Amino acid sequence: MKRLKLLLLIGVVLFGASASGADVSTKQLVLRGVDKITGRVSTMTATVHRPLTFGTLTIVAERCLAKPQEEMPENAAFLKVYEQTKDNPKKQVFNGWMFSSNPALSAMEHPIYDIWVLSCVNKDLKEDVVAPKKISREDDLNLVADDDNPALAED
Repeated sequence: MKRLKLLLLIGVVLFGASASGADVSTKQLVLRGVDKITGRVSTMTATVHRPLTFGTLTIVAERCLAKPQEEMPENAAFLKVYEQTKDNPKKQVFNGWMFSSNPALSAMEHPIYDIWVLSCVNKDLKEDVVAPKKISREDDLNLVADDDNPALAED
């Protein structure tokens, strides 16, 4: 009986390993940063092993891993974040993995800045990353009333 359980366990492990694809290592990643003082939100493209500056922070991505398309979406990046101010020399403020599906799991604790991973990619994103459009009037929202959202229906 023990031998049967062992064979069953080995079969499950081998099937599980072959059924799931390996994580895809990428050369670029998309980060989102917030300056809590000004409220400014920035979307940034970083390249692995190349420093990226955001305010007084320098972000260096060591690795970025994405799940294959046939699996649940998940992106994980190993980041090192340093801060350089006039008063202090370069100081490391974060060192670890960040996950796109759960940014709070491993968040950078900083009084001024928040940074989190959006995705890991292997292509040039200059055309894909766009600044958010400022909405000046309610008409710019292009809201349409439908059965699923009766609050948008005109009175």
